Amino acid sequence: MINKTTPQPSLFSSLTDQLNPRHPLYLLANKIDWRRFEEAFSPLYCAVNGRPAKPIRLMCGLLILKHVRNLSDESVVEQWSENAYYQYFCGMLEFTPSYPCNASELVHFRKRVGENGMELILSESIRVNQEDDGPDHHCTAFIDSTVQEKNVTYPTDAKLHKKIVRKVLSVVKSLGLPLRQSYTFVLKKIYRDQRFRNHPKNRGKALKADKRLRSIAGRLVRELRRNLKENHGYDSLLDLFERVLSQ
Repeated sequence: MINKTTPQPSLFSSLTDQLNPRHPLYLLANKIDWRRFEEAFSPLYCAVNGRPAKPIRLMCGLLILKHVRNLSDESVVEQWSENAYYQYFCGMLEFTPSYPCNASELVHFRKRVGENGMELILSESIRVNQEDDGPDHHCTAFIDSTVQEKNVTYPTDAKLHKKIVRKVLSVVKSLGLPLRQSYTFVLKKIYRDQRFRNHPKNRGKALKADKRLRSIAGRLVRELRRNLKENHGYDSLLDLFERVLSQ
């Protein structure tokens, strides 16, 4: 007996018809009260002027996915264009192969909603977590790590060296100490090269930038120690910087 051909769903048919309703992201998307974010963040936008903004649910969803999957802004935007569950989670009705936004727009959105906005996202996550007592409790793993905002970060060498540079420059400025070189433009280029390290083509450039940043951090620490007077009170801080740089 010849089997009848089963028509395949169209790429542009409804996502609800294509996806598994028991997938964790599908379940999580239907439990979050997205209206809370709309009501809280809508007043932060101008209703009449400026370029039309991206939907609030889209931006909140991207931020949540970024932290759930431990992705960079660039990676979550790229993967969103390839993942139907990501798109359903962010409120899309049909699959869209294009990018949802520029990665820089996530930075602007975080600044727009501020700390209070991120706390609102966390409170909604906690609410969903408390309600999730059924057999699908495995979804709570997504909730627990959703909004670990900017104060929670992995202490990579590059990040530590960047903090050392910024702290040394801050001390130099506050004390009015001289510097042979401020490295202003050099540091801008280094930070730019480090930013897109997750892309395979930029990996080598990012590693070179990391080494360059470590070298600059060491020079600044040594120069600051030379220029400081005795009993300056920065010995413990400089010792810490030198230990980090020697690792």
